[in-house]
Amino acid sequence: ALNCAEPKEDGDACGVCPSCKRLAAGTHPDFLVIRPTSKERPPKIVIEQIREFRRITAYPPVAGGWRVTLIKPGEDMRDDTANALLKTLEEPPPQHLLILTAGVEADLFPTVVSRCQKLAFTPLPYPLITQELIRRDLSPSQAALLAALSGGSLGRALAMEPEDLLRQRQQVLTDLTALSQGNATTALDWAQGLAKATPETDTFILLTQLWYRDLLLLSHGAPERLLAHQDRLADLAAEAAQHQQEVWLAKLAALSAAQRHLRANLNPELTLDLLGFRLQK
Repeated sequence: ALNCAEPKEDGDACGVCPSCKRLAAGTHPDFLVIRPTSKERPPKIVIEQIREFRRITAYPPVAGGWRVTLIKPGEDMRDDTANALLKTLEEPPPQHLLILTAGVEADLFPTVVSRCQKLAFTPLPYPLITQELIRRDLSPSQAALLAALSGGSLGRALAMEPEDLLRQRQQVLTDLTALSQGNATTALDWAQGLAKATPETDTFILLTQLWYRDLLLLSHGAPERLLAHQDRLADLAAEAAQHQQEVWLAKLAALSAAQRHLRANLNPELTLDLLGFRLQK
C-alpha cells in the first residue's frame, strides 16, 4: 500500500529507498501503529489514541498515496475505545487502510467485527521457519528452538535472541531439577523470585511446556527431528526412558492453568506458588 520503490523477490522491504528506511525507523508519516499504552494497568488502547488517529486521518496522506494504520492487538481496546472507532470503520476516510489484528475473533466487539473484512492468517510451518533461520546464520539447534517458540511467526522468531534464550532454557532446567529435589520452601522461594521477573514468567512456561512436549514425543517414538530441544537430545532420552507420561501430562495441565490465570491478571505469586507445588509432584 505504501508502494516500496524497490521490492525484493521475497517480499521484504528493500531497505534502500527512502520509504523503506522510514518504515524501518518508524518515522514514515503515512504508517501509524496504535498499541496499548503503558499508562493503563494492564496496558490498554485508550480513547485518546483513537481521537488522535481521527484527527490525523482528517487530512490526506502526506506522500499522496495511501495511509495505513495498524491497531495491534485489537482485543486490547477498552470498551469506550472500540465504540469510538465504530464511525471510522463505517465510513473510512478516502485513501486510508485500517488494519486490526486479533488472536481470536471472539475477543473483539461483534460491532467491530461486523464492520471489518476478515482475513485469516495461518501459522507458518515450523520447518519453513527453521530453514529461514538457518539461512540467516543460526545453528540448527538454535533455529529449532526459536521456531518452536515462534508460534508460526517468522517475525517473532527473528525478534528473539538465541543466546538469551539458551541461557533462560538452562535456568528452566536448573529450576525443574531444584523443584523435583526440594521441599515446600523451595517451591515458595522459586515462585517469589519468578513473580518479580514478569517478562521471564511467560518464557519459563513456554520452555517448560516444550520440554515436556519433547519428552512425550520421544517416549512415543517420534522422530528426533520433531523435537524443539535439538541440542539436549541425550538429556531428553535419559528422562524419556522413565516413561512417566501421566506425570508429564499433569505438569503440562498445571502449566496451561497457570498461563490462563496469569493472563487473567490473577495474583501472580499465588499462581506460581501453586504451579511450583504441582511441578514438584
